[in-house]
Amino acid sequence: MRGWLTVGLLLLVPVLSAGKDKDGDRATALKKGIAAGLGELAKWCGEQKLNAEGRGLCDEALGLEPGNAGLSALKEKMAGESAADEGAKKEYEAKLATYGKKLAPLYVELSKQNHPSKDDAVHDGYLVRAYELEPKLVGPVIDAEWRGAQGKKDWERAHRLITGAERVKSDPGRAKMVKEIELKCAEKAPVLKQATGRDNYYWMVLPKGWTPAKKWPVVVYVEGAGCNFLGAIRNFADNQRSDFNCIVITPQSISSTNDLIEQKAKYSYDVGLLEKFNADTLGRLKFDEEGLLQFLADVRKEYNAEDRIYITGFSGGGNLTWRMVFGHPEKLWGAAPACPNFSNSLDLSTAPERETLPVRVFQGDKDQYIETLLEPAWVKAKGICDANGWKNVSREMIPGVGHSTCWDKVVPFFKSIPKK
Repeated sequence: MRGWLTVGLLLLVPVLSAGKDKDGDRATALKKGIAAGLGELAKWCGEQKLNAEGRGLCDEALGLEPGNAGLSALKEKMAGESAADEGAKKEYEAKLATYGKKLAPLYVELSKQNHPSKDDAVHDGYLVRAYELEPKLVGPVIDAEWRGAQGKKDWERAHRLITGAERVKSDPGRAKMVKEIELKCAEKAPVLKQATGRDNYYWMVLPKGWTPAKKWPVVVYVEGAGCNFLGAIRNFADNQRSDFNCIVITPQSISSTNDLIEQKAKYSYDVGLLEKFNADTLGRLKFDEEGLLQFLADVRKEYNAEDRIYITGFSGGGNLTWRMVFGHPEKLWGAAPACPNFSNSLDLSTAPERETLPVRVFQGDKDQYIETLLEPAWVKAKGICDANGWKNVSREMIPGVGHSTCWDKVVPFFKSIPKK
């Protein structure tokens, strides 16, 4: 088996040393070379019944070369869980280390190829992946890059690289700088955070002029089925919150969409986690609920957030929004589901705050989903409210508006709620 492995790696050399592929595109040649190496290792994984590992490698390779039919076919053959013995698992780790030494420099070079600014995060991801494959070789490179970004006050890139490196392998000196860079970045751009002790990820933006000397309101926005988490929080923080100077949180929710695998590029989660929850809608909501509760505890501890929050969710984001209304009314100042879906209430709280909690649904009367999906969802949710003590729940129909986040209604509603 080692013979074909060595030959396979050597086959990469002519492709990559040529400098450019037939179209004169060095980046394309690098991507093809890396994908070829990953595909070879994935093929070996399939032969050894290391199915999950093989699928992960195929996914990585297809991210570089999406049209590779051979990789797609190889992935399809590796369905189900891994069934390899311990010997094969140990050999896989050794082979991965061998491949890592070869592929990490290619990832580093790929990260440095010219690209439009909108792809900055993708290219920084190549560098983080190189560090993951070969920390000793790439460590000085990634440290130089985040320090250079810090020196230029490019806080978003500095934060992206330093946190990416820390997730791979923590370094005491680097860890000391994470919080400082994060605070600089988070007032200007979303930062990616992970809930303490959990798999859940979320995006966060701090208020302008954040200081630990005062308490800060929190708005949680739950994105809908499009899973545009980063774009959604940027839009709200930059264009919608205006003088409502609050901490903004957008969880990478898995209860808001249908096929998680189709949306996998939008998530920070491992494909294995998305596969696990893809057919488990009730489990998705529990995962999101528990993650959000931990997010809020973290934000209170780290950023002096208020104990109670405002929450809104658009479309499929209504599932988690309603879950917080029904499960944790004592943790909310107010809730404003926007053109929301509603699938399951789980357990109902008996907290007295449920009776006065302001809940207002905003619904466009031209919404294409209202008759088939959203009207029945509203009737179901309102029925639960009426039967179980939620007394301050209403719906506002917005003339001429379609399927919308309704920000021009949501933000004024939150600002109008008196705090007791």
